[in-house]
Amino acid sequence: MATTLSKIIENDQMQRILSEFTRLGDLCYLDNAGAALYPQSLPQRVNQDLLNNIYMNPHTDKYTKDCIEQIRCSILRHFNTDSSNYSVIFTSGTTQALKLVVESFQFAYEQNDVLNCGSFVYLRDNHTSVLGLRELATEKDADIIHICHDDFLKALNPEEVTPSMARREKYQNDGNTLLVYPAQSNFNGFKYPINCIQNIKDGCLNSYIKKQLCKVNCNWYVLLDAASYISTNKLDLSVNQPDFVCMSFYKIFGYPTGLGALLVKNSSAHVLNQKKYFGGGTVDIVLSNEDYHVKRKVLHERFEDGTLPFLSIIALKHCFDTLNELIPRIISEDLMDTISYHTFYLAKDLYKQLKQLEHRNGNKAAVFYMDSDFTDIKKQGSIVTFGLLREDGSHIGYSEFQHMADLFNISVRTGCFCNSGSCQRHLNATNKEMKDMYKAGHKCGDEIDLVNGRPTGAIRVSFGYYNTFKDVDKLILMICRCFVKTKQKKPSRTLKHVKHVESKQNFKYIESKVKKHHEETMKLLTKDYQNFDILQELSPFESEVTLKEIAIFPIKSCGAFKIKSSWKIGPKGFEYDREWMIIKDNGVCLTQKQNPRMCMIRPIIDLSKRLLVLNCQGMPPISIPLDQTYNEHKSATFCQSKVCTDIISGYDCGDEVADWVSNALEVSFLRLIRQSSDDTRAQKKKGEVDPKLLSLSNQAQYLLINKATVRWLSEKIQDPTFQDNTDELTDRFRGNLIIDMNQELAERDWHRVIIGKHEFKVEGQCARCQMVCIDQKTGEKTVEPLRTISEQFGGKLRFGIYLSYIGPVDGSKDRVMKLNSPIKPIINDDDISR
Repeated sequence: MATTLSKIIENDQMQRILSEFTRLGDLCYLDNAGAALYPQSLPQRVNQDLLNNIYMNPHTDKYTKDCIEQIRCSILRHFNTDSSNYSVIFTSGTTQALKLVVESFQFAYEQNDVLNCGSFVYLRDNHTSVLGLRELATEKDADIIHICHDDFLKALNPEEVTPSMARREKYQNDGNTLLVYPAQSNFNGFKYPINCIQNIKDGCLNSYIKKQLCKVNCNWYVLLDAASYISTNKLDLSVNQPDFVCMSFYKIFGYPTGLGALLVKNSSAHVLNQKKYFGGGTVDIVLSNEDYHVKRKVLHERFEDGTLPFLSIIALKHCFDTLNELIPRIISEDLMDTISYHTFYLAKDLYKQLKQLEHRNGNKAAVFYMDSDFTDIKKQGSIVTFGLLREDGSHIGYSEFQHMADLFNISVRTGCFCNSGSCQRHLNATNKEMKDMYKAGHKCGDEIDLVNGRPTGAIRVSFGYYNTFKDVDKLILMICRCFVKTKQKKPSRTLKHVKHVESKQNFKYIESKVKKHHEETMKLLTKDYQNFDILQELSPFESEVTLKEIAIFPIKSCGAFKIKSSWKIGPKGFEYDREWMIIKDNGVCLTQKQNPRMCMIRPIIDLSKRLLVLNCQGMPPISIPLDQTYNEHKSATFCQSKVCTDIISGYDCGDEVADWVSNALEVSFLRLIRQSSDDTRAQKKKGEVDPKLLSLSNQAQYLLINKATVRWLSEKIQDPTFQDNTDELTDRFRGNLIIDMNQELAERDWHRVIIGKHEFKVEGQCARCQMVCIDQKTGEKTVEPLRTISEQFGGKLRFGIYLSYIGPVDGSKDRVMKLNSPIKPIINDDDISR
């Protein structure tokens, strides 16, 4: 029996949809709220249109202008309205649409009135782009009022609108008040009421405004942030009519980016009369030598400054056509309603499975940051926001989760999703605590996921029409394998055959019932993991501690070249270490995260022949001169790329090696780039007066790994499928300096270290990602050792220490590091003896 893919869409129809997304391969994409994915045929249709037609500047070409006007009609039709009720103003996206409204909005009762100004009211749980509007409203002397989630919902309750509020006069003399709120929270998918527009205009929020000592005798206008809502829901503007609606089209179609719209209710357009700037095409007349201009009368013509992105707008025709052809109209004979129910049941299925997840001691494994329990599709969209707990109840950081999800090829969003209000409310953090987190180093978008054991963000899973129950199962399987260590229990799923669909107001969604469980065959980890206190005292110096191995990685992210006796220390690290990199055709550096096969390219430095020799199984070797310079090799091309946000200058090594690398990695149009000798990339460290120069390494010049710590970690790994011996496990950490001693974890307390006659400064512990889960012999991915590192160190993914070179301790000019050199660790700077 075929696996049920959807609660709503038949399997054969779902397979047709999936055929448009084969480029995903085994990637499980669960970030639809971040951006929808475009079907593969969409760019083909757009490309064919552009090849067969000529589109010119719409200020010049009437045909192009007519095409754009036709697309305005298609947009309005999609939202079940027309040009007699709404106007379409094209913008660069939701953010610009929001900004345009407040910049143009007249808060005062009369245009030159500075006393009778209304208020700017916003829900605290808005996107950051809405919070930024208060700065513009302040400049217009409007009162700034924020309202919390619970107070907002309570005020919108129709039962609380008293008769005295009903039907106020059309224009009030205390100015105009603008309310901004989202139709759906981008944080957790909660749907705020959009059937309450008239209640708002009738003054249902006045009692709350009055408590803020602000004017209540105002005309109310509603700006609806529909960006999150319209991606998987139908917005029917014939039923609910906000004054202004903002959106981005990539949220619906995945393409084109950089294009959005502001929909303006025609009867409310008069209040947008304070637009200052004007650009080409927005005026009827303008004088260059006198402050005189007259803006155009047609609303969108006076707001769309300059030339529209007409090719992107024309692409929207194909966006609508493709979606209409692809999605069956099962619910209410409407494609967006069908998408809404399909994605809702996927999210509900995930929510239920997470809710049932328990550790072996019976403790719950998931904590939810939701405002709905998926009992009503009118209140909840296709987003599940949650966190994970360990067996002892402590939080698992979202960054740790992100690394494991990447390892399993699952794309999710983590953090606060540019919605600090919702994030703060669900994390139960006060303003002071939020500021303390910032002082502790946490910033929006960083990887500091826990501060004093408390989470700083969450995990968000959001579904699109191209997702199926298989995606839900892949995510749950990953969570079970990596964090819960229990068997996955798949619910029983059946397709709901919809024969007669009632109106949306009376539609009762189908309650899914769990009839039986199917167990996924997997190995259980049976032993309890023990916590290990990483804060230990270093044992006295042991003379038998020696340097066991030196390794360099000539090409960033490719295989190691292990040194047999000694190697020269250069100004940026070991000579030739990470001096080359492979870049894609877009100029971005390729790493094992994107292509694990890179570890199969094994470089050799032949000093006697002055060659870099590249080897890969099934390929003939290829050589590159070590002494090749730009002056000597006139065909070398100067180029720039990025490594860890740094701009790197270098030289292209030529077509022959580019073809060899492309064939070895099975990726077209790759290039091999060598860092320029005069590139001044330096280590980033606050307060560093003379920062150390870096090659193409990520953070520091050297990485030291202690084999004793590797053996300790190997003993902690309980996964019976992980078979690496100590040497193989050591290789995964890609260290330059491999030492061995009797005590594990000792290196974490070192401040400096002397190796032979060379002194190094410890720059901190190495932050680890899913690259350590790539077998450096085969390129295959495993769950370990990242999972055990996370467990042993409380979610801190640290292993190995970074070093920077200080110099020879004897003041000599010797710059050669020798194998089997003795190691002397230094705990405090005061203990340094030379």
